[in-house]
Amino acid sequence: MVAPSKAWKVSAMAISAVALWGLAFPLIQIGLEDFSPIVLGFLRFASAAAIMAIVLLARYPLAELSSTLRREWKGLLLLGLLYVTIPNAMQNMGLENGTSSVASVIQSSGPVMTLLFAVLLLKERMTASKGVGTALAMGGTVMLVASGGLSLGDDGFVSNILILVSAASYGLAWVSAKRMIERNTPMLVIGLSIIIGTAMLALSIPLEQDPRADFDAASVANLLVLGVLCAAASSVLYLSALEHEEVSRLAFFIYLMPVFASVFAWVIRGEEVALWTAVCAVVIAAGVAIATGRSR
Repeated sequence: MVAPSKAWKVSAMAISAVALWGLAFPLIQIGLEDFSPIVLGFLRFASAAAIMAIVLLARYPLAELSSTLRREWKGLLLLGLLYVTIPNAMQNMGLENGTSSVASVIQSSGPVMTLLFAVLLLKERMTASKGVGTALAMGGTVMLVASGGLSLGDDGFVSNILILVSAASYGLAWVSAKRMIERNTPMLVIGLSIIIGTAMLALSIPLEQDPRADFDAASVANLLVLGVLCAAASSVLYLSALEHEEVSRLAFFIYLMPVFASVFAWVIRGEEVALWTAVCAVVIAAGVAIATGRSR
């Protein structure tokens, strides 16, 4: 339990992190005008990985970093793939033809996906509230993903599927990290996985069909905001909060991500939120609240 005097600081860090994640959605769409999806993901996380390396070196002895890599390398490799490489490639490809509001709503189903994977893979108990909440949240997600039809020839549907894969990857990431976080601090585990995942993004660039990069002052500034603020700073803020609070409690702040993303998309890109998107967002948020809520 967090002391009352520190609770507001933890909440402020979590809300700031979620706001930066929301800001990333419209900025990624702007970045896709100059960079291909995987190239954009790598360039964004290259600066984030560099900052995380500095943070880790400042907080942990080199011997501890080295021993953690030797001991946890398989788990860190998997986590880097699930937390950075796959979700960012899928999300960026999805945002090429999708909208920030829809993408952020689908991504907000992440906490309930983590819960679902924990039940399936870690054999955690499925309570009635977890079952009802999971069904409600996933139902809202399916309604939103299929809102424009179910044709693979439809760019909007394909975009939503890619965002859904990204959200599922984040859900699997937290499940794969569970045991490592029990043995190590979240900052150490996620920081190392971001560096490893970024390296795998770099190795994925030759596999991209049409890699491209158009550097100018505006595109570089956008990259720096995405990397330094929306990836590195947000990770440090959220992980710092996670060291003082439980994952299930911090998950509630993720409900705010579609709000921040929609506001930023409206201010930056003039993007409006469709009524159906707002309805599905409420359904998903209600489902996640029920699934991750505590009995009183």
